Amino acid sequence: MQQIHFKSLGKNVNIYSLAKIVNPENISIGDETVIDDFAFLYGVGKGINIGRFCHITVHCIIQSSGLVQIGDFTGIGPGSIILSASDDYYGDGFIGLKVFGSKYRNMVSKDVILGRHVHIGAGTIILPGVTIGEGCSIGAGSLVTKDLPSWTICYGAPCKPVREKPSQKQLQLEKEFLQEYYGEDK
Repeated sequence: MQQIHFKSLGKNVNIYSLAKIVNPENISIGDETVIDDFAFLYGVGKGINIGRFCHITVHCIIQSSGLVQIGDFTGIGPGSIILSASDDYYGDGFIGLKVFGSKYRNMVSKDVILGRHVHIGAGTIILPGVTIGEGCSIGAGSLVTKDLPSWTICYGAPCKPVREKPSQKQLQLEKEFLQEYYGEDK
C-alpha cells in the first residue's frame, strides 16, 4: 500500500480506507480526527487544515483552492459539501474545461473558515468565502452563502440565524476534556 504524506498529521488520526485524499501534501489533520469512508478531500491551492477532535463523515466533499480551515471539535454531517472555489457562472469563462489549464476558465477562490465546535447538518452546502463562527450549528440541507455568527442555530436555503445557543456548558466541557486528555490546559 502506498504511503500518504500529509502536510501534518496529528496523533491517533483515523482515515478509513475508502476515503479519497487528493494532494495530501496540502492537508493538515489534527489529533484524534476521524475521516470516514467515501469522504473526498481535494487539497489544492491553499489546502485544507482540519483541527483536533473533528469528524468528517461519509460522503462529505471538501474542495480547496482557497483555504478551508476547520476548527477543533467540529463535525461535518453526511453528504455535506464545502467549496472554497467555484467556476464563474456569469459567462466569463468555460465551466470545467481544463484542456489548456486555466486559460479559458474563470475560477473564483475564497477561503472558508469554520470555527471551533461547529456542527454541520447532513447535506449542507457551504460556498466559497464563508466564515462560520465558533459553536454555530447548521441544520441539515442548508445552503450557506454568507457568514454566520458564533453560538447560533442556523438553517435554511439560504441559511440564516434562527436563535442563539449557550456556549458556557460546551466550553466548560472542552476545558475538562482537554485537561484530562493532555493532562493540562491547552
